[in-house]
Amino acid sequence: MDPSDRKQPDKPSTTDLEAPFPLKIDRKALITACAFGLVALAFFLFGIDKPPVRNFDEIVYVPAAQAVVDGILDMDPAEPPMGKLLVAAGINQAGDNPFGWRVSSAVCGALTLVAVFLWTHLLFGDYRASFFAALLTLLNNFLFVMSRTGMMDVFLVFFLFWSLVAYTAALTLDLSTPRRRILLCSSGFLLGLAGACKWNAVDTLAVLLGISFLLPGISKLLPVSPASSIARWAENLRRVKAPGLLFGLLVLPPVSYCLSFWVLFRCVHLSFDIHEFVRMNHAMWRYHVEASTAKTLMLAWYRWPFAASPMRFFSYLLGNPVVMWGGAAGIVFCFWRSWRLLGASEGFVVLLYASNLLQWAVTPTRVQLYYYYFPSAMFLSVALAVALRSLPRRLLGIRISLIVAVAAALVFLWCYPRMAHLDSPWDCALGCWE
Repeated sequence: MDPSDRKQPDKPSTTDLEAPFPLKIDRKALITACAFGLVALAFFLFGIDKPPVRNFDEIVYVPAAQAVVDGILDMDPAEPPMGKLLVAAGINQAGDNPFGWRVSSAVCGALTLVAVFLWTHLLFGDYRASFFAALLTLLNNFLFVMSRTGMMDVFLVFFLFWSLVAYTAALTLDLSTPRRRILLCSSGFLLGLAGACKWNAVDTLAVLLGISFLLPGISKLLPVSPASSIARWAENLRRVKAPGLLFGLLVLPPVSYCLSFWVLFRCVHLSFDIHEFVRMNHAMWRYHVEASTAKTLMLAWYRWPFAASPMRFFSYLLGNPVVMWGGAAGIVFCFWRSWRLLGASEGFVVLLYASNLLQWAVTPTRVQLYYYYFPSAMFLSVALAVALRSLPRRLLGIRISLIVAVAAALVFLWCYPRMAHLDSPWDCALGCWE
């Protein structure tokens, strides 16, 4: 063996948790991802017509979607039109009823679960970790509640995660340079659609831009081997080159964002009007800056990770504590690994979680509600799945991952009757939150 090939004792290994290279998504992973999506869709659709009246912020978004169906330009100033167009598609196909209001959310929620599995697999190349991350995401309460409500957040997360799938595939798969560029362009296009659901997508775009333009330079300064994930990602980004990155991540997001308004104008039988486009966006900015709500409904952003009381006025929403708090420990582990061992995949998870949470420290709005934690919470199951890989597989002869999964499932079942709006006496079959 060449002495240069020997592992240096003073440099920590960066490969024991990283995805193999070249990475491929095999048939087993694809079938599993699709199975998760089908199971989730059936689960989300069961009893989705409850409550039979508009739930929480559906009172704002459903009328806007109904106006689109009726060919009327009557958008509320709360959010851009993409999510409301998807709600309108559900109403158009399934009727102006609770099922029609929410069916698009259920479909996008199920597809989000597929994206979580694929994204985890692309990052770490580990079937077990991908399976476990998707399972915990299904049980984390957030995805269940948001996928059964005609609100904008599930559409935001749907486009975000599929954007991450495309971006990560461009960095990790063994592809030609043109295909990498296509994937990066797809990622940027999907991010623009995410922003057309809620402006909160901008922080994820900032993370991707930072990685794309800073990682190639940073990798040259770090003591990493050519086989490490940081070196591989940096090299793949260099192959795409700056013009491709600029087009995919700076040009296409605004294009797809504007496209959602063009579709809206077409749906209401109007030509695209740049003045009306500017007016609508200015109205949204003023709305978010000036809007307020009852203080009893709000919860400061820094308290979201530690919340222990449900949103009684919104399907008793509370993140599954097993996933929320275990995932927080997983985020700490991923941060340690990315800092000490230069793990690019773990660092990516930490950056996305932190950016989606910390944005609320600087977002110019006076309204902060617990369900805004939804995008950040989706990364906790991935972090927990990754952290568990570093622990012994068994405790007293039982798999630790099985213990965590069973605990998460039991908590979810305890929450289920209230989240699903079951009728009495089933709403308190497993106990009530009083």
